[in-house]
Amino acid sequence: MKENILIIDDDKDIREMLVNYFSKEGYLVDYASDGQEGLQLVKSKSISLILLDVMMSKMDGYTMLIKLREFSSIPVILLTAKDQQIDKIKGFIDGCDDYIVKPFDFTELSLRVMAILRRSNVNHAVKNHILNVKDIEINTLEHTVKKDNLEIVLTPKEYEILYTLASNKGRVYSTKMLYEMLWKDTFMENDNTVTMHVKNLRNKLGDSIKKGKYIKTIWGVGYKIENDI
Repeated sequence: MKENILIIDDDKDIREMLVNYFSKEGYLVDYASDGQEGLQLVKSKSISLILLDVMMSKMDGYTMLIKLREFSSIPVILLTAKDQQIDKIKGFIDGCDDYIVKPFDFTELSLRVMAILRRSNVNHAVKNHILNVKDIEINTLEHTVKKDNLEIVLTPKEYEILYTLASNKGRVYSTKMLYEMLWKDTFMENDNTVTMHVKNLRNKLGDSIKKGKYIKTIWGVGYKIENDI
């Protein structure tokens, strides 16, 4: 999916140059002439990055940035004619990700946009690969499990059981279902392989059948992790 850049500048000539340039670079581009209009677009569209002019009459870039950070972490590059250190510091304190002084080189600006989008996409991917179960954090990229920020060492099958239940909260998995999904073999009655793995997993998590803090036993049916955990 193409990245969508929002350009906010009250100078029509600069705005049009930016729109044309980034459209030719292959981005989807939206634009606004002031901060107020820009905030409305952010709330109604999926924006990947904002190029934001500082000096605007209706709502300046600093004010918009402060309001934006109340509800969004979309990356922002400030565009400004101000090159004083104090202005740059204010921009970063208010929540910008980068700061470029006019007149700027379009190639440099494009490279800065690409770098920030790359970092943003990596961070987004990492966040999407974190599952939380109360104070347990499961990182599905690294296949690690932490409790209160301390790593818990699980066997591959213990991890797979925890991941299966945590990624399908509210769904009950029978012993048979877990065995055939994870061991990829036909389940035999009275096989206690899954039961023992769940017991060991609970011990490592500091859980038990009675507590059911993380993994609940649904007697006669199977195991689940609650939706509201």
